[in-house]
Amino acid sequence: MAALLVGLGFVMGPVQLLKLYGIPYVIFVMWLDLVTYLHRHGHEDKLPWYRGEEWSYLRGGLTTIDRDYGWINNIHHDIGTHVIHHLFPQIPHYHLIEATEAAKPVFGLYYREPKKSSPLPIYLIGELLRSMKKDHFVSNTGDIVYYQTDPTLSSSSTSQ
Repeated sequence: MAALLVGLGFVMGPVQLLKLYGIPYVIFVMWLDLVTYLHRHGHEDKLPWYRGEEWSYLRGGLTTIDRDYGWINNIHHDIGTHVIHHLFPQIPHYHLIEATEAAKPVFGLYYREPKKSSPLPIYLIGELLRSMKKDHFVSNTGDIVYYQTDPTLSSSSTSQ
């Protein structure tokens, strides 16, 4: 891939390559990072992180969060159905919504219903900011840990 990109840089020029490949790639990576972060952070309930003997495949899958991405759900393979995807990755994306609906009664309290979004998922900005203000670190000890807030970070952000 690197050789192909270098070759294309010589053929079409580095500025054109940046416009056609570099910028879309950076936007894609930022989107992927945001979605990955939001499926694991920012819920009103504190989500546990399991380590050692406490971790299991089921527990790991159930500590992810479904999100509603508005119209983006439809063009992004129902990306908001993250819990069922983690538990059963073999389910094709076009069956994730119905699989999620079928599994909700079984999950019970372990399923966290996502907030409903308008066509544009603007509410996710608030979820992201709230998480970044509160979810700073997890303890180095214990097999069931939760995100904690660093008082030095939270006090400096509120005083500005």
